[in-house]
Amino acid sequence: MQDKVNYISPETFEKILAYVPNLNIRKQKDEDVQMLFKILYECALRPIEGIMLLKEDFNLEDREVFLGKTKTTKNDNGAIPKEFLKELSYYLDLKEPGRLFPGLTYRTMFHWITRIGEALEIKAWTTPEAISGEKTKGHIFRKSIGKDMLKGAFGEKAKNIAIISKHLRHKKISTTLDHYLKLDLEAVKEAL
Repeated sequence: MQDKVNYISPETFEKILAYVPNLNIRKQKDEDVQMLFKILYECALRPIEGIMLLKEDFNLEDREVFLGKTKTTKNDNGAIPKEFLKELSYYLDLKEPGRLFPGLTYRTMFHWITRIGEALEIKAWTTPEAISGEKTKGHIFRKSIGKDMLKGAFGEKAKNIAIISKHLRHKKISTTLDHYLKLDLEAVKEAL
């Protein structure tokens, strides 16, 4: 699947991670910013959910991350994919209790992704929302993992729309279909 205004391919995601050191960030370590992006993608989190995470929010044994009050739920939890568990566990072992990204704000993260988008010419981060009709600056990781799951990147069982919707923590499957996956004629032709 090619990059679009509502999708970042795994190849582009790797380029984003590799570009982080070029931002010359002073208040956060490059590896922390890279891990934030990975957590947002793998756990299908909204930016503010990832920014506010504490080390104590992760239950690696049950493969869950506690999110507390989110946009739609009072006490929300996200799933941690098996493939991400080892890397996440190693990262968390090196962290002190408390916030993983102390002092980080959404505004700062928004600035980083804008700079990365311009430098790497990422459509999802350079096309204005008024033109694309997509809320992609911070939500691109959630939208991308949903599409990657549908393509089978996480196995056949993960291709199920109900599973994708649950991983994105949507109350209605229609939200997943209409606002995140946005299946078009090309997707239907590819499936057939």
